[in-house]
Amino acid sequence: MLGTFEKISKWCATALMLVGCVAIVVMMIHVMSEVAMRTFFNSSIPGTEELVSGYYMVMVVFLPLGYLQLERGHVIIELFTQKASDRTKSWIDGIVYIICSGALAIYAYAGFNKAIEMTQKGEFWVGLVDVTVWPARWLMPIGIAVMGVVMLLQAIRELQAAKSGKGHHDPKSAEEAEGV
Repeated sequence: MLGTFEKISKWCATALMLVGCVAIVVMMIHVMSEVAMRTFFNSSIPGTEELVSGYYMVMVVFLPLGYLQLERGHVIIELFTQKASDRTKSWIDGIVYIICSGALAIYAYAGFNKAIEMTQKGEFWVGLVDVTVWPARWLMPIGIAVMGVVMLLQAIRELQAAKSGKGHHDPKSAEEAEGV
């Protein structure tokens, strides 16, 4: 059963990461087009600033969070645990992941409530053109919720490993990530 949830969360995290990747490419093309228009035609693309800050940046920052956690790509300080046994590391990681999942659930809940409120109000930003931004309000809680689910599933695996004494799923160390 846990494996099914892990497969679903991996699929969701990967899909959101790919959307984030597409967003960064589209943002790059949009901003380059804006610069070209200003440079060569002394004109601009209306709504660029609003779209970049209201949509693209939100997608780039929040959507890949679940995938980043799936790959254990967040910074981990191992100063005090590097000499601990694998079982102890699993206990510590499992407990930390549960605490973090709880915090992420609170953030996602608050984000969902704000998204509902802004959707009902039909939030938009006034600029050279009015840009409807309420749909982007949903991206943050979705990205954070997926990260929280991934982290919770990892917590369960870590605690199972700690309880059984079979070892520790060692997160990538900084040296391995940098290829040192």
